[in-house]
Amino acid sequence: MRFDNLHLDHIGIRVTDLATAEAFYAKFGFRRDPEEFAPEAKACGLVHPSGIRIHLIYNGEPADEGNVLLDAAIKRPGYTHAAFIVESMDDLVAWLNREGIEITEGPVMMGHGRRSVCFIRDPDRNVLEFNEILSQPH
Repeated sequence: MRFDNLHLDHIGIRVTDLATAEAFYAKFGFRRDPEEFAPEAKACGLVHPSGIRIHLIYNGEPADEGNVLLDAAIKRPGYTHAAFIVESMDDLVAWLNREGIEITEGPVMMGHGRRSVCFIRDPDRNVLEFNEILSQPH
């Protein structure tokens, strides 16, 4: 089997409270997809105007230690973050500051023509990364 036409369908993000998470991701333009709301599975699909889809899995238990994949001393395997591309890192940083969303790292310059990132955390400490693709690598 070949996977030449493979595309990402969605990113699943475990959260503790659906309303809180949905309000947070709505700030970035994500809206509930009524066809992907499955209360019996504790899953809620959100879609962005760009076509990016995320599923909020709202069966998480609050964790005092933060994000168990990134904040614990022992690093366990698992998905650590989702990364998004933005048009302007400067605009993103200004908007995050206005919204009161803490930048936990960056922005920093990366190789391969990327101005990476801002790392932020959602209300459940899930990590989101934002990259600006530059026309000239630095």
